[in-house]
Amino acid sequence: MSPYRPPNEYLPTAYVPGSHVPPCPPPAFHLADFIRILDARRALIFKIAAAVVLGAVMVAMLLPTVYASSAVVMLDPRRNNVTDLSAVLSPLGNDPASVQNQIQIINSRDLAGAVVDRLKLVGDPEFNPALARPGMMQLAGEMLSLLNPSAWMDGDAPPATAGLERERVIENFQKHVSADAQGLSTAITINATSHDPAKAALIANSMADAYVKSQIATKVGATNATTNWLNTRLHNLAQQLEIQQEAIQRYKAQHNLNDAAPGNSIVDQQMVGISAQVVQARSDLAEKQAIADRINQLVASGNPADVAQIVSSPLIVQLRAQQATLVAQEGDIVSRYGPLHPKMQAMEEQRHDLDVKISQEVNRLAASAANDVMTARAHLNSLQASLGGTEGTARSQNMARIQLQAMESNATSTRAMYEAFVQRLRQAQGQDDVQTPESRIISGASVPLYPASPKRGLIVAASIPLGVLLGVLAALLVEKLGPLMPVRVNGAPRAAIVPPIARPWPAAQKRSRPAPSPLSVWNGPPILGEVNDPAQMRAADFVLDYPASKYSHAIAGLVRQLEAEPQSGAAIIALTSADNGESRSAIAISLARAASKMGKKAILVDCAPTRLASRAIRAPVKTGLYDVLTGAVTLNQALAKDPRGETYVLATPKRPANSASMFASRPMQRLVSVLRDGADFVVIDCGPVGAGPEAGVIARLADATVLVSKRQALHSPMMAHAAQSLQAAQAAPIGIVVTK
Repeated sequence: MSPYRPPNEYLPTAYVPGSHVPPCPPPAFHLADFIRILDARRALIFKIAAAVVLGAVMVAMLLPTVYASSAVVMLDPRRNNVTDLSAVLSPLGNDPASVQNQIQIINSRDLAGAVVDRLKLVGDPEFNPALARPGMMQLAGEMLSLLNPSAWMDGDAPPATAGLERERVIENFQKHVSADAQGLSTAITINATSHDPAKAALIANSMADAYVKSQIATKVGATNATTNWLNTRLHNLAQQLEIQQEAIQRYKAQHNLNDAAPGNSIVDQQMVGISAQVVQARSDLAEKQAIADRINQLVASGNPADVAQIVSSPLIVQLRAQQATLVAQEGDIVSRYGPLHPKMQAMEEQRHDLDVKISQEVNRLAASAANDVMTARAHLNSLQASLGGTEGTARSQNMARIQLQAMESNATSTRAMYEAFVQRLRQAQGQDDVQTPESRIISGASVPLYPASPKRGLIVAASIPLGVLLGVLAALLVEKLGPLMPVRVNGAPRAAIVPPIARPWPAAQKRSRPAPSPLSVWNGPPILGEVNDPAQMRAADFVLDYPASKYSHAIAGLVRQLEAEPQSGAAIIALTSADNGESRSAIAISLARAASKMGKKAILVDCAPTRLASRAIRAPVKTGLYDVLTGAVTLNQALAKDPRGETYVLATPKRPANSASMFASRPMQRLVSVLRDGADFVVIDCGPVGAGPEAGVIARLADATVLVSKRQALHSPMMAHAAQSLQAAQAAPIGIVVTK
């Protein structure tokens, strides 16, 4: 086992050149160190946070009060069915691009200038910096500008003209107004800010009204421009139409193109009439030729009397009647007197006369039919000759009409265009008084009751975390550069081992020596740290339930400090106390659990007669240290696991009459060696020093001895006797943990 080491070897000694003591590596920065710094520098953090909050309050009080008001304008997709039929401009769209275009119009410089002129804001000090009183910020800026060497070389600025002053007012006015779209709707919110609530509402309403009126002015301007253009265009079209009509009439006169009706020429009518007469003449000629041919055929066949069937001749009909009567008489005479009767001869002569007369009449009719045929043929030839001349005239006129139709088409197109422009002009005229805007004001701006900015409460509230953050940064910076005051954890000195003997102060530093405290004049073993008094055993649960508490951080720092000793295996820590209180056992459990939370394999060996640690953990203990040392069970069988963590407990349910001999035996030394090789952190609760020699015997086997003492009992005789007993027993280096 490692021999007894004096306390000065347990201290982090500074490296001295030529010395055999090696330099200590710089300790790592942990969360516990950060919490320690916050606790030590809480006064600095509070002062900086208070200064930041005070500055924020002053800034919030100095910032000018600004009121905001808004008016809502909606693009109305509805149209006036009476007036918009003749609208010059097409209606606005409802797509997002159209809404953004209208927002740009509202934010335009021209619209802002119209509102500035309407409200006469050039004379308002709020918008005209030349009329406003210089504020604190402006005065500070002017003072800083005097320190700029470039400003010394510049001459005096030229005086601002009326136009330049108006432009500056417009530019400043645009910073007080804005327009935003309302979601996916066609509504646009016009926002205005001012130091005067009534002025903010007036500006918002004026902007909305100016925007609506600008739409009407745009429509009126477009209508007027369109009307002027239509008038000019109509004048030109009228002159062009007059020239075209005159050219058409001159062309008709030159080419003798006369129409009886629109689209119907006289030549065409004549040609149609002659064509009809030719057809009729051909029909008459054919009819008369047929009659003449039939007459000639009947005459040639010896049946001239049948001509009456073709040509209606009363004479032939009469002669045929007489012939029929004579035939009847002949039959009567033949039947009565015989064929040789003298009357028969007279009747034959009469019949011969009738035949001669019929033949003469037929010849006359044949000659008349032939004459009619010749007349009809001559008439037909005359008509055909007239038709040929008319067709030639029509062909020449048709060629001329092609050019005439082109001229008339141009004239018709010009006339149609002229009439369309006349109709559009009549629709556009008189629209100035009935123009309707494409948008309407759906919500006017009201006078705000509460200011919009500055958010004084928000500024002050935001300054609190900002001040705390700056204070924390300042504390870290001071800690990095070098502490100006002793850093304390939970009211105690830094969790490091202090020298066992107080060093004398140099003469030059006696005046600045801090006020003495009970811990600063301690002349005994080094003080490892100070924790809250864990008088109750449930304090050991704080390491698991409240890992961010001061107690947990102090225990974790103590674990890191105790395991920092150079060694080849686990750190064997012996805990004892001058009295028989619960603080020792609670700290023993806390150290073992804190080591387990750090990822170490920790074992708690409960050697105290009262067995407070093993009972507080409530581990299922059946066998213990005595059974392992006697060989009744193995070490793995005797170890019991902490129900709330990864810590293992080796209890002592059985104790021999002379327990000191058991702890001083060779099996005990071998067990400690096994624990050193198989674990990372071993905590042994030795019990109180005054209960017997067991605590000193066990402490001799450990790497470090932790003596737990209350703050008020630190200078008591009992504490001095306990330290002397441990030193006499050649216990491992002793360090004290103070509970408060």
